[in-house]
Amino acid sequence: MILKPKILLYIITLCVLVAAVVWEYYMQQWLSYQPEDGANVLRVDLFVIWPVVLTLVGVSLFRILENRK
Repeated sequence: MILKPKILLYIITLCVLVAAVVWEYYMQQWLSYQPEDGANVLRVDLFVIWPVVLTLVGVSLFRILENRK
C-alpha cells in the first residue's frame, strides 16, 4: 500500500503531537521529583520539540486549507 504524501504528513504530524504530549507529561513528573520542583532546571528540549510541532501543524493546516480554494 502506497501512502500519498499528504496522508503521510498528517500521520507524522499526529504522531509527533502525541509524542510531544507524552514527553511533556513525563517531564513534568520528573521535574516534580527534583529539588524545589525543578526550579533550577533549564529545559533545552523545548527549543527542539515545539518548533518541530508548530512547523508540522502549520504545514498540515496549509495543505488542508490549500485544497479548499
